[in-house]
Amino acid sequence: MNDAKVMQLFQTFASLADVEMWRDIAEAEMNAVYAELRPDADPADSRLCFYAAARAFLQYRRIVAAGQASPSYAGTTAGGSADQGGCGLAEELVRVYRSHCASLLRDDAFVFLHTEGCA
Repeated sequence: MNDAKVMQLFQTFASLADVEMWRDIAEAEMNAVYAELRPDADPADSRLCFYAAARAFLQYRRIVAAGQASPSYAGTTAGGSADQGGCGLAEELVRVYRSHCASLLRDDAFVFLHTEGCA
């Protein structure tokens, strides 16, 4: 997997000017993708870059959403929109790019994407 390509895609998904502060998240997601690979899969397949970048984007959106959470109290509801953190789009990107490289991934890798409170 091309690290520079993953970072470029992550930057595009997140619309960030500088993604260096998020490099640890991207590297963790690249490692997670490597762990999902079938033994006979080509780790240099470019589809994996898109999948890893989408996973990193989802983690980024979850962190951003957590920072935007507003408290609610008995008898009140939390303010903000239903998809305050934009996790729905990020989850859909992970689903799409995972399906594109499904032939490279183990069948026993389950993906649970719904983020409660991040919709």
